[in-house]
Amino acid sequence: MITADLDAELLRSLHAMAEAGELADEAVLAPGGTWRPGADGPASYATSLPFEIARLAGRPPTEVAAALAARLAAASWIDVAEPSGDGYLNLTITADALASVARQIVAAGLACARSEILRGTSALLRAWPDPAAAATWQQAWQEQADAMTGRLAEAAGASIGMPSEPERGVSSRRSHPAPNSPVLAVVAYFGVSAVRYHLARTLPGRADQLDRLARVRQREPDPYDAVQFAHADAASTLRWAAELKARRDDPGDDLATALAGDAERALLGLLSWLPVRVASAARRQRPDELPRYLEEVAACWVACKQASPALPFGGAAAAADPVVTGARLLLADAVRAVLEAGLALTGITARDRI
Repeated sequence: MITADLDAELLRSLHAMAEAGELADEAVLAPGGTWRPGADGPASYATSLPFEIARLAGRPPTEVAAALAARLAAASWIDVAEPSGDGYLNLTITADALASVARQIVAAGLACARSEILRGTSALLRAWPDPAAAATWQQAWQEQADAMTGRLAEAAGASIGMPSEPERGVSSRRSHPAPNSPVLAVVAYFGVSAVRYHLARTLPGRADQLDRLARVRQREPDPYDAVQFAHADAASTLRWAAELKARRDDPGDDLATALAGDAERALLGLLSWLPVRVASAARRQRPDELPRYLEEVAACWVACKQASPALPFGGAAAAADPVVTGARLLLADAVRAVLEAGLALTGITARDRI
């Protein structure tokens, strides 16, 4: 993934600076997880790492950021590298590098969410709980959050331990639905997956708001349905292309040209953040950040499909060039993989059909 490639490129520059005597060895820090979206569009990435390096090196952050930018600008896949503000480092990658996100994700499959960002940390891996067995919404939320945070941390490279025997004993004793549980009735109506998703996306301290799920007549559009629909839609696009025997050519070196639309570039940029979002959610113990990211991906996919449809029944905007068709189907496959991986980390199986 692009953020991991940026980590490696930045670390190489730091080591080169240390070897040249420009930086003390103790100031060579692993950059994992420090990237944030830049201000110059979907191909833009920013990091505050120069501030921490400057603190250890006893140098101004602006000086460190400028030195790193000078080295990184030499990388063929980095279009612009420059310092900004009081010591931030901003990078803009080339169109080819941004388009390569789709290939990297499809090649990785479910592993596209994985990284080494939290390597050196540890977390507990708990079994997925049965929401219907919780006596209260708060209990159901906490158990989902605990199980999900451990899996997010594992995906981000943390070493995993198992809960103590007393904890496992408590879990095994709660294998049956709790009587008079407000959660049980909602699970019976909507199903475990829908309830699990809503538990996962709920902010800490807001579990009491989940009671609104029981008020069916007052339900708003369901974000869980939107994410599952987007996954099924991306999977269906691939299935329909096969059934229609649509001609699709490998775009090869023309992938960036074939995915040059604003909606396509926005989607590629968003997809590139999955491993960072997973690691951030684990580090901050905010599992709700992952489902909300998946909702962003779902909405971005719908907009992209409307603007740049791959199949012939997409109207005038449909691809006429087999190379463009191949590129758009590759992007659909990347969306499918990201949503499937994200839902799996939430404890939910993605649907290929709705």
